[in-house]
Amino acid sequence: MKESMLQQEIKVHSEKYGVDGVVKDYGVVTKLFFSYGGRDFEMAIDRNPLTGESFETLGQDIMDSYIDNFAAEERKIKLHYWYIDEQERGTEKYRLAHGICTGHPRLADAMEIHTSTVQSLRTDLENGELVVNTMNTEYHCPLAYCRWEKQDDSAHLIPEYEKLKETYRDKKIFPSIEPGKVLLVLANFCEYYFHSLYYVPEDSKDGRPCEFHGYPHIGMFQDSYLICTEERSIDLRYFPHSQNIEFYSENTEGKPFFMENIGDAPLYAKTSAGTIKLAPGERKEVKKENAEEDPPILPRGDLYPAGIIE
Repeated sequence: MKESMLQQEIKVHSEKYGVDGVVKDYGVVTKLFFSYGGRDFEMAIDRNPLTGESFETLGQDIMDSYIDNFAAEERKIKLHYWYIDEQERGTEKYRLAHGICTGHPRLADAMEIHTSTVQSLRTDLENGELVVNTMNTEYHCPLAYCRWEKQDDSAHLIPEYEKLKETYRDKKIFPSIEPGKVLLVLANFCEYYFHSLYYVPEDSKDGRPCEFHGYPHIGMFQDSYLICTEERSIDLRYFPHSQNIEFYSENTEGKPFFMENIGDAPLYAKTSAGTIKLAPGERKEVKKENAEEDPPILPRGDLYPAGIIE
């Protein structure tokens, strides 16, 4: 949490949707706040002062674009990479669910959270998930994305835990692609949207995909995410924003570069070939033919903006 003085507050309005919002500039971070369809939105934004664009115009454009492209469809509230533990407050014991949240009316996708006190939970084998209820919210937790190593410490909290673990432990999706092509897998349920990288060199003797490392770089003005392989010089780097990423390095050794979205919401990627939209479940090659002819206005600024004490 960072303490900062509010430098200016600018009211914004969407004529298209009849929505009011506000841009708050704290100096270290600028945020847009608005509500639509029962959801509260808070996102870091950034404007280019060289264009002369005002915060009022930018805020209005982003509200319209965001509602057009992301806010229309109602989604389940989900937790991925989740576990449930038991904590104590004095003599009282209570349960909390932890994980990366998507679809929440007041939280941005890809945010790691813990819930309020768990009131009840049940297993939904038809949909392959644990359904967790708190006082005000129902969370759907895909069983394949349980953090088993953490849940082992509180196995008694999950009905038929050992049976579920045996069935779902190795059921995560890890997309692949033919040798000689690079596949970047993205998802709104992964931190910084990064799920995995898959690349098997054409000259590989054993057909084994290259090992990779992905890690965030926390910058003074803008966070970025870096992905590289050990055996090859593949190097991908991007700035993560709300519902979109912006590449500043796309070194794939000249190999065809593909992206796939395995999340449940659209993601946009600003690439050297243009802005590419990835619908849920969609895979596209990074080339000009797949770029949007009229790309939407997308929010810039950190995906995980600094907290502010007002």
